[in-house]
Amino acid sequence: MLRYALPNLCTLCNFTCGVLAIYNLFEQKYLPAIFLISLGLCFDVLDGWTARKLHVFSLFGKELDSLSDLVTFGLAPAFLAYQFGLWSYGLWGLGFVLIYTISAIIRLARFNAVQSDLSTFLGLPVPAAAILLMISILCLPLWLWIPIIIVLSYLMLSSIVVPHFKKTGDTTYEVR
Repeated sequence: MLRYALPNLCTLCNFTCGVLAIYNLFEQKYLPAIFLISLGLCFDVLDGWTARKLHVFSLFGKELDSLSDLVTFGLAPAFLAYQFGLWSYGLWGLGFVLIYTISAIIRLARFNAVQSDLSTFLGLPVPAAAILLMISILCLPLWLWIPIIIVLSYLMLSSIVVPHFKKTGDTTYEVR
C-alpha cells in the first residue's frame, strides 16, 4: 500500500542524495555535493513527517532511515571535509574522517537499539553534526576543523540531552 511505501521512498531519496554527494566529491564538484547533502536533510525530515502524518511505523523503516543517515550525514560530510582540505594532513586527515564516521555509526546504532522510543535524543543527532560540520568547512579555517570534528564526534557519543521535536503530538502508529 502506498501509505506504507511513501515514508520509505523519502528515506531512499535521502540515501540517493548521499550517494550522489559522494560521487560529486569524487568528481571534485563540491557545491553540488553540499547541495545534495542539504537536500538529503530535507528528505530525512520529510520521511519522518510523512510517517507521522500517515500513522505508519515499521522497524524496517527505522533501520532504513539510519542506514541512509549514515551515508548522507556520516560519510558524505566527512569526505567533504577530507576533499576540502583534510587530505593535506595525510593519514592524520583520514584518521579524523574515521573518527567522525565511526562516531556517526555508533550513534545511529545506539539510537536504534536504545533511544528511538525516548522523548529526547541522548547525544547529538548525526544530521545535526553534519550540518555543523558543513558550516565549519564553509566558514572556518582548516586548522579549526580537527578540533570541531573531535568535539562533534564526542557529542554524538555523549549522553547530553537534546530535544526531540519530532516526538511531539500524536505518536500512535500502526506497526507493519
